[in-house]
Amino acid sequence: VQHVAHEVRPREEEGGGGHGWGHHGHRGEGGPFSFFHHVSHETGGGSSGGVPANLRTVRVYTKAAEDYSLSVRDGKVILARADPKDDYQHWIKDEKFSTKVKDEEGLPSFALVNKVTGEVIKHSIGATHPVRLVPYNPNYLDESILWTESHDTGERFRCIRMVNNIRLNFDAFHGDEDHGGVHDGTTIVLWEWLKGKNQRWKIIPY
Repeated sequence: VQHVAHEVRPREEEGGGGHGWGHHGHRGEGGPFSFFHHVSHETGGGSSGGVPANLRTVRVYTKAAEDYSLSVRDGKVILARADPKDDYQHWIKDEKFSTKVKDEEGLPSFALVNKVTGEVIKHSIGATHPVRLVPYNPNYLDESILWTESHDTGERFRCIRMVNNIRLNFDAFHGDEDHGGVHDGTTIVLWEWLKGKNQRWKIIPY
């Protein structure tokens, strides 16, 4: 295990098209992130790609609307009315790199993989932009799909933030009371910490 700087390059599959966000194909503005962490460069055996086998699924939901769950619809990460029978609302919290990659507070990283699509949630292109979905390769260390949970913000709700920029958090877009609250189809963006209920999350086993 050695102390290295790991650069993340934009992945080819981003492509800049098909997601309908209207960002004109901009990929990884601001250049690659450089982030220091302990990592040993070994892929580990077992899985050959896709959703890790035999891992328990989790539910992800926000304090702003506890009757909604994180889901996938039309290639986007959204909130939908909670339904445990809806497999799109089931996620695998893959902690394969949790001991190797940590955020600046020393908290362990994880990836969130959708049970149905096998896609993983990827960082957005910047603040106020939606998170993205890309195919998951569990044997490839890619910091742009790794997240950490903050310390408890109250009632065991936590922020979910980029491993290499903990100032950008999961945010249920306009999901706070002042902007009308969460609805079916609310998108998930990254936003600076504003202490809103729509920025506080729980990840619990089904």
